Amino acid sequence: MPRPAVSRPRKSSAVVDWLIVFVKAPTPGAVKTRLLSAYTPEQAAGLYRCLVADTLKTVRALRTMRITVAYAADRQFSDLSWLDASVPMFFQHGRSLGERLIHAFRWAFDQGAASVMVMGSDAPELSSTWIRRARQTLTHCDVVIGPTTDGGYHLIGLTKPAPELFREIPWSTPHVLDQTLQRVVELRLSVRCLEPIADLDTPDDVRKYAVRGARHRSQTAAYLLKHSSMSCRTSSRKRSAPLA
Repeated sequence: MPRPAVSRPRKSSAVVDWLIVFVKAPTPGAVKTRLLSAYTPEQAAGLYRCLVADTLKTVRALRTMRITVAYAADRQFSDLSWLDASVPMFFQHGRSLGERLIHAFRWAFDQGAASVMVMGSDAPELSSTWIRRARQTLTHCDVVIGPTTDGGYHLIGLTKPAPELFREIPWSTPHVLDQTLQRVVELRLSVRCLEPIADLDTPDDVRKYAVRGARHRSQTAAYLLKHSSMSCRTSSRKRSAPLA
């Protein structure tokens, strides 16, 4: 059964810190596309669903923040029942990742947020401690960034809207973090970065995590263990995007 209705957080006069999790519809062939050289579209989509489930389980432990999902819908996958119904959500808007980030930050600040952090849903070793550290760091600067090990970032937080941070950024390249930090300097904002976190985009990422993740009690680790002996598939597709 589809998720019955989209739960939209109500506007509140209270000063609240927000955490927005970017999530995509798990359409086979449209998510985790850089894994398609080693996995079928269905396997890659199944893995993504596990990553999202683990991410939402982690953020639910953050009791002092307002958590919501920013969802990128897909007509080919209209069922919302796979998502955790206890987490409110709204739909992403914009053609590019930059436009979607601008919309998400603006939307949350319009709801009265004191600060807003946006993060992705494909870092299997994400911890609530890392997120809390980001929130605490943001009390001392204008921008906090949680980098990924491949030159992008998994999390970015702001104390006020800064749409120029997301315009004309070379998304899905190793230059995202450097270009973003340069933009921060140009806008004369203060910034601090957390320690990098590994996301899961490529077959090599999967292999590395499979070694480390054996000790993790997560849906992602269990899924990789279950499918470790499945036959691989060859594909030349090379498309990915950060944050979701």
